[in-house]
Amino acid sequence: MKKFKSFLARPLSRRFFLKGTLGVFGVTTLGVGRGYSNTLSSQIQVERVPIQLKRLPDVFRGFKIAQLSDLHSSPLVGKAHLDYAVDLALAEKPDLVVLTGDFIGHTLRTHRNDIHEFDSQYLDNLVEALGRVKAPFGTFAVLGNHDFWSGPEVTRRLCHDFETLAGIPVLRNRNVVLKRGRAALHLAGIDDYWHSWDLNKALRKIPSSSVKILLSHNPDINRQIKPSHEIDLVLSGHTHGGQISLPFIGPPFSPTRDMRYLKGLVQDGERQTYITRGVGHLVVPIRFNCPPEVTLITLI
Repeated sequence: MKKFKSFLARPLSRRFFLKGTLGVFGVTTLGVGRGYSNTLSSQIQVERVPIQLKRLPDVFRGFKIAQLSDLHSSPLVGKAHLDYAVDLALAEKPDLVVLTGDFIGHTLRTHRNDIHEFDSQYLDNLVEALGRVKAPFGTFAVLGNHDFWSGPEVTRRLCHDFETLAGIPVLRNRNVVLKRGRAALHLAGIDDYWHSWDLNKALRKIPSSSVKILLSHNPDINRQIKPSHEIDLVLSGHTHGGQISLPFIGPPFSPTRDMRYLKGLVQDGERQTYITRGVGHLVVPIRFNCPPEVTLITLI
């Protein structure tokens, strides 16, 4: 039994994660029914997460960040689901909204060299839903692996439509400064960890004394972060929290190399990482004991 649990707990590639999702839930109608109900808009949970940052300027204490991730706009995740998630986020009256990737993607082909089939309607749905997201300090996005798997033309269009139609800057290995009075914190964003990320470029010209919040779709970026980067907080998605959590066993598969980064808040010395379960779902409309999530982070 110990060996069996050890096997199930091993981090696997996204390809095996998706195949495992289909395999596990193909064996039981009850599991499928329960899993489907977990994907409904009514099941989206607002997770309110206080995070203490030692270097945070006093004027930023109480600063609220809404995080939406892994929306996966597709035939399986419709406009109503996206709108409901946006409504939940806006109801929290955040100071800042961050979008941590995987906006589209809905095919079984998952190899990084494959190109997803793409229907522009799903991007239109995203732009319309996310275009309503307004916050005093703005809304910023980074790209996920599925956004790249849709091909370079789609990636370019996604960035263009986000920035010109929805007013959402996409942080592709760059940073912006957020000021409150004379105090400031820096928000940096990188491309997906499986593609064209450049951490040093993203952190360029940020003063060492500044609080740094990094947006990275994949939490495995923590494998590349050095103490000298002085990153205070990483906000990620990618994992869906496992999307499936079996009784007594937990998630049988993980698309990350370190199971610590499956979901929730992780402490690495002075650096913290929050991994959201995400709003949407992949391949089939199934989540099991792992409901979708809108996150509200309060810096304290």
